Amino acid sequence: MLPPEFEQLTRLGPGVQRFLEQNLPASVNQSVTLLTINQDEVVVAANSPMVANYLRLHGREIEQQLRETFNLEQSLKFRTIPDSLLKAGSKEYRPEPAQVSAESIEAIRRNAEWIENEELKAAMLSLVDSLKSD
Repeated sequence: MLPPEFEQLTRLGPGVQRFLEQNLPASVNQSVTLLTINQDEVVVAANSPMVANYLRLHGREIEQQLRETFNLEQSLKFRTIPDSLLKAGSKEYRPEPAQVSAESIEAIRRNAEWIENEELKAAMLSLVDSLKSD
């Protein structure tokens, strides 16, 4: 059986994250991620100490807005966690590969054929095979 906090996080988490993104200034909202909601606290991560300090400065106001919007009575806590740790393995953190024109792919293939170093040539041809054209 899962703890009640899990149900609360899955039910409220996306809404709280959306709330933070919509109500914080543009320079801050992309740097903030909801970590967890448990019986004692709502924990929000900032990707830099500057953003975390900004959130702490406005913490009471944010906490009041969360209380009114989501009926959350837990205290609000802020943590500093770099993006590299916070979003590791997250699908949205990994950018989609860029589309490459068919002409560019063919040009790389033609030029790779002229490379004398076999390992480098194989690597370039492997790269060409992995590219997607637009």
